[in-house]
Amino acid sequence: MPQQDSQPSSAPYNLTAFLGDLGSLPFLFLALLMLQGFISGAGLQSTAVFGLYAPYVFIAYSAVILSFLCGILWATARAGEASRLTNAAIILSNLLALSAWASLLLIYIAPVMTIFAVTLLLAGFLAVIWAERIVNGLSAESNRAYWLMRQRVTVVVALWHILVIFMMIQEL
Repeated sequence: MPQQDSQPSSAPYNLTAFLGDLGSLPFLFLALLMLQGFISGAGLQSTAVFGLYAPYVFIAYSAVILSFLCGILWATARAGEASRLTNAAIILSNLLALSAWASLLLIYIAPVMTIFAVTLLLAGFLAVIWAERIVNGLSAESNRAYWLMRQRVTVVVALWHILVIFMMIQEL
């Protein structure tokens, strides 16, 4: 019988955890690629993936993943009892998804807005896990494995965003 996400924390590594960890790898790859350009002195301008400017690829991937997490928040809130809290979570999920979309547009305004776009995405990742925790009432033992994975992946993703922001600021 396949493992469910609602298994206690003693459950073995499951598909959700695997996909969560796998989804963080592009952040790792892109941030390390940019770090290599930064350390070598060539700068972020020298970093590309399939001919595309690596920071823009990082922002695009981040926006897609944040939008995906907003959809999860939306579904989780809708599955719960209708309340002010669940309604607020649904509204927040929409605002965060729209901010992810806005981050894709900000990069066309000015180089400094690229820094703001990455910062906006970082704030979105932190806000969505905070909202998910409140909506789910994460004290339930049945959600422990899922939340340990969410926290782990969010910390890793947040650290890569902070590193990218730092490198971008240094290149201003």
